[in-house]
This record gives sequence, structure tokens and C-alpha cells, in this order.
Amino acid sequence: MANENNNKTGRGAAMRYMLGGLARHPGAITFALILTVISTLLVTIPSVIIGIAIDELELSGLSAQFTFLVWLIVIFGLVYMAMYFIVGYVWAVVTLRWERDSRQEFFEELQDFSMTFHDEVDSKRLLSVAMQDISWVRFSLNPALRNLIASLISFGITGIFLVLVDQTAGLTGLVTVFGYPIPVLTTIMLIGTPIYLVFAYRYANAVEPVRRQRAEDMEKLTSISQGVFQGIEVVRAFGSEDHEQEKFHEASKAYEKMVAREGQLAAFYIPALVLTGMTTLAFAYVGYAVLSGLLTNGAMIMVLGLLLALEGLNYHLPMMLLMLRGGYVNAQRIVDILNWEDPLEEPSEEASQVDWLGDILFDNVSFAYNTNNGKTEHYALKDFKITIPGGSRVALIGGPGGGKSTILKLLLRLYDPTEGSVSVGGVDLKNVTTKHVRDMVGLVEQDIFLFRMSVRDNIAFGRTDASDLEVIEAARRAQADEFIVEMEDGYDAKIGERGMTLSGGQRQRLAIARALIQDPKILLLDDSVSAVDAQTEFLMRKALEEVMVGRTSITVTQRLRTLLESDLILIVDKGQLIAAGTHEELLRESEQYQRIFERLPGARSLLDSMSVQGGAV
Repeated sequence: MANENNNKTGRGAAMRYMLGGLARHPGAITFALILTVISTLLVTIPSVIIGIAIDELELSGLSAQFTFLVWLIVIFGLVYMAMYFIVGYVWAVVTLRWERDSRQEFFEELQDFSMTFHDEVDSKRLLSVAMQDISWVRFSLNPALRNLIASLISFGITGIFLVLVDQTAGLTGLVTVFGYPIPVLTTIMLIGTPIYLVFAYRYANAVEPVRRQRAEDMEKLTSISQGVFQGIEVVRAFGSEDHEQEKFHEASKAYEKMVAREGQLAAFYIPALVLTGMTTLAFAYVGYAVLSGLLTNGAMIMVLGLLLALEGLNYHLPMMLLMLRGGYVNAQRIVDILNWEDPLEEPSEEASQVDWLGDILFDNVSFAYNTNNGKTEHYALKDFKITIPGGSRVALIGGPGGGKSTILKLLLRLYDPTEGSVSVGGVDLKNVTTKHVRDMVGLVEQDIFLFRMSVRDNIAFGRTDASDLEVIEAARRAQADEFIVEMEDGYDAKIGERGMTLSGGQRQRLAIARALIQDPKILLLDDSVSAVDAQTEFLMRKALEEVMVGRTSITVTQRLRTLLESDLILIVDKGQLIAAGTHEELLRESEQYQRIFERLPGARSLLDSMSVQGGAV
């Protein structure tokens, strides 16, 4: 996993992330580097051959040797053209594999993070990083890193040839200082190269904050766009199109400003002036040597060709450094997410056996959501303690924000308690893997989320190996089969984004079918019949009565019938357990339950009828 492979501290983590992905394909990257060296040699060697050819032409005219050298230059040129495309292809293969692996790893890592991570990190930021930052890192590897390597190799090869010219042409004694001979070309390379690299490094540092701000501005653009597209109905319902357009325009202008700043840095590239100065000095010195009779015209052309080839290879170097440093910034953003410390830890050794039909114990559980950069905002549950008998039907009631949904999330192990423990059959859920928990605990959420795929795939989402018969049976038990078969493509019908093409009741019935097909031992229902009519509710109740047999069910509800049929009712308010008992017990002993019950639709008529009959409720 990424957070196991990456060093969680230090600025080197981003570079290790970039290069580590390439190291996963050692054969391909080694081949790419070898080809890069060969390709760079093919650029510089023709300059040497041209110098030799000119000397041969002056000495012997159009001799066979000169003709051979001309053909050799042509062959080198043709080989270089072929090598250029091969090098580009091999680097593209390696870096595209890097991008594929990195995006897959990023997606898988986010799947493993607990809900605390998704509470803290905006989903729009995750989308921006997954789609854009990873692509920008790939661009920084190819062509940026590839061309940078080629430029450094070119520097080295050119320096070697210039030193050889110094030594073999007898130029070392041409210039003296205090009587000591100075190898001028060698000196130019030894002094100029460090200066060049220092300015290049300073340039890269200047790029970093600009690229970071650019990435954040692009993230903001993505966030605005995604928010508008997801909430387009709300935007239009309130006539806020102009306001959203203005927000997007301002964010777009900020992004444009950062891109322009990058362009300015690339335009005023001081290392290019250093390189030009080195070339000018070297050429002036070689020209002086030719006039002094110590250097042939061919040698001068060779030096000029080497220097011009070096200039050509480094022509795009400012942009390459810009992209490479920018990719480093993008990689740092990715690593920051991958190295997030998850408070929910998987057990090193899973409990051997769990009685999922055993009692559920909340033992002095306190829980707080971390929503402010990891800082505790408030406790959703505080000192919550209750034992729920296995196989019982439990109803959770209370006002908004009381902690009802939090109880369900702890049972699903979407979170671990901040304090205390939640256990099933005497086993602490912290000792059970999240996958095992979610295989045994099923949820029908209040805010139904359906995926943009077929009805069949939505129902079988938790069990992709389910047969068609199992899918249909689950739909029938959830009273969904009737409206599904009436759809044009039946179970193959595609559902619109978030299930918006279906009614609220239809979405809830599909969600119930999705939970039932898992055959969970503990069934959690978060107000699962809130959006259905009376007739559909009756049918769903009938189906749920069947599936609740032989399992523990916990329902968040405000429905009168559910309360009457429950074995245990829990009243939760402001994260604390106010009262617990059967309907009759609470109606007799709890004033708060009496107030809640009297406000429920149909409660008054039920009380009146039972009073007339002289019965006890």
C-alpha cells in the first residue's frame, strides 16, 4: 500500500513517489535510459564527424575518405531520427504505466481509508488530485525528466570533447596566467557548469510556490464545476446561474494569473543566458586559436557544432524544469493524501469466530466526528451504554442530531469509538476486519445512493456473484419487482445519476433489496420507509417482517407501527441514552417517550380507542 511504501516525513517522499513508480518497471526504464544515452550521442557525434570531414576536404579534396564521412553523417542522421521515435515510444510506455499504476493505487488507497478521512477531505479535491495531479506528474516524467536527462548527458559529452580539444590541439598553452598555461575550454566548462546548475536550481525553487498555487486554483475550479453540476436543480430553482458563473469567472481568472506567472518564469530563464555566455566564450576562444594557427577550421566547426547541439538540446530546458518542479509539487499533494494517518486500524489478527446473533453491547461509548482539520468539533455520542439482545427488533427514536445514525455507523465499523467499545457476541468490533463486519451487517441508508448502472448491478452491488434468481428474489421481498418489470429494459434498465430517474419510494425499495441480498445477520434500517406511501409501506413491512426473523434489526424510525412491533425502543437525545424499554414500559414510565408518542401520526386515535376498550397500551 502507498502509505506503507512512502516515507511519511521529509520532502524526499514526493521524489520517491515519482521515481518509485518507474522502478516498478526496471527493465523498461533501464532500456529507456540506455536509448536516451544513445540518442544523445547520435546528436553530438555528427558534429565531430563534420569537423573531421572539413579537415579532410581541405587536405585531400573530394576523396573517398571524405565521401565515407559524408555518408556516415547521413547514416547517423537517419539512425537518430529512428531512435528519436523509439525513445519517445519507450518513455511513453513506461510513464503511462506509471500513471495507470499510480491512479489505481490512489483509488485503492482511498477505498481503504475510513469515513473519518472523507469527513476531513473534500471529495472535489480528491477528484482533482486523482485526475489532474497524477497526469501532471506523468508529464513531468515524460517529456520533462527525459529531456532533462538528455540535456545533462549532452553537457557531459560536450564537456569531454572540449577537454579533448584542449589537450589534443595543443591549446593548453595558448593562454597563460602568471606564466601558468590555462586550459580555457576546460575552465569554461568547469566554472560555467556549476553556475548554470545553481541558477537552474534557484529557478526550480521559484517555480514551486507558483505551481502549488496553480494546482490549488485548478482544484477550486473543479470544485465549483462539480458542485454546480451535481446541484443543477437547486441552482436553477433559485435562479443562481449568474452568481455561479461569476464565481467560476473569478476562479478562472486566478488560475489564468498563475499560468501567466509560470510563463514569465520560463521567459526570463537566467540559466539560458549562462549557457549562451559559455558558448560565446568558447567559440571566441576557438576562433582566436584558429587565427593563431593552432586549430584547424574543421576543429573549430566541430566545437561550434557541439556547442550548437548543446544549445539545441537545452532550448526547451526552462519548460522542462518548470514541468519537473511542478510535477514534484503535484506529487507532494498526492503523497500528503496517501500518507494520511487513519485512526481506524485493521486488526493484526482477526477474531477467530464471532456470534453475529449474540448480544450487541455499547460499553460507555463516546464518539466525536473530526471535521475541522482533524480537530474534535463535538461529541455525537457521550457515555452511551446499552445491551441489545441478539435477534431482537430495536427501534431508535429521538430528535435530529441525537446520534441515531452514528450508532448505525459504529455497528458497520465505518468509524471506531473515540472512547469505549462496541462488541457483538462478546467480541470487540475493533478485533474484526471491516470487510467481515460489512459482510455480516447490512444497511439501508436514509439518503439513498444508487449508482449509474443497471438495476441488477445496483441490487447486487454488495454481492457481485449473485445469480439473476437471487437478484429477482431480493427485489420481490423488497416489493421492487413490480415496478422494475414495468421499466422498458427491466432489470437491465440503466439508472440515472444518483437514481434521480426514480421516485423516492422506488429508490428506497432498491436499497432494501440491495441490503437483503447480502443476507446480513444484523440489519440496520435508517428511516428506510420514510419516502413511501401507505400501501407500499404496508407491503415493505410485510417483506421486512419476514427477513427480520432470525437476525437482529435496528431501525431508526418515527413510525408508530414500528414502535409497537419492536422488542426494544431506545430514546437517544444529544448523544445520550435517555430511556430504553418496550413500548408499554416507556409509555408508562417515560415522560419524554409519552411526548414523542403523542406527536406521532395516528397515536392519539390509537390511545383513544384503547382507552375506550379499557386496554393497556
